[in-house]
Amino acid sequence: MLLRLIYITAFFNIALGYVQELSLFTEIGLEGNEFIFRSKEPDITAYSALLRDVKSLCYKGHWKGYSATNYTSDLTFTYTSVSGTQVCLNRTIPETLSFRHHGPSDPTAPSVSIYSGVPGNAHGGMERTFTGLAANNFDFVPTALILTGRSSWTGFFNNDFSGNSTCYSTAELIGWVYMYGNVVRSIVQGCNPIHESDYFDVDKSL
Repeated sequence: MLLRLIYITAFFNIALGYVQELSLFTEIGLEGNEFIFRSKEPDITAYSALLRDVKSLCYKGHWKGYSATNYTSDLTFTYTSVSGTQVCLNRTIPETLSFRHHGPSDPTAPSVSIYSGVPGNAHGGMERTFTGLAANNFDFVPTALILTGRSSWTGFFNNDFSGNSTCYSTAELIGWVYMYGNVVRSIVQGCNPIHESDYFDVDKSL
């Protein structure tokens, strides 16, 4: 009976996914005071003293830190666990004024996130996350994409889902691609041969 309960619990944990999380500790070895973040933080000036005291940390998901508020600067850290496994390290945090997980809180859900980018950082600036079947009218041309939920998306050159297109696909819970000048102005979930799209395996760029 106990084995059955453990199996059922494990099944529901997998089915329900996981939440991206960053845990900070004031002592090495995950000791001392613990501070847990599960949200995007555009201005963590109030936590400056805490960050200076960090000596170890744990993370799940895909997190990036920035040296300015609103994700508008160079990166100060990148921590990634695409499978959702919690990873723990003895590590200090450089001076950081904003940080965020990328994509939705639960990366087991199919989604695509686009970024406006800032000089020297394609994943900086504005982030827009889409979970529906199609999206356009982005207000900017994305400099990077992040896919979640082992999903595939087709990006089109034109805003009306027409023109040259590329199928972006990942078999991971979290995958990302830098656009390097490739233009996407509209996007649909899935990859259909009818579009005769180029194919881009996101996992090969990780």
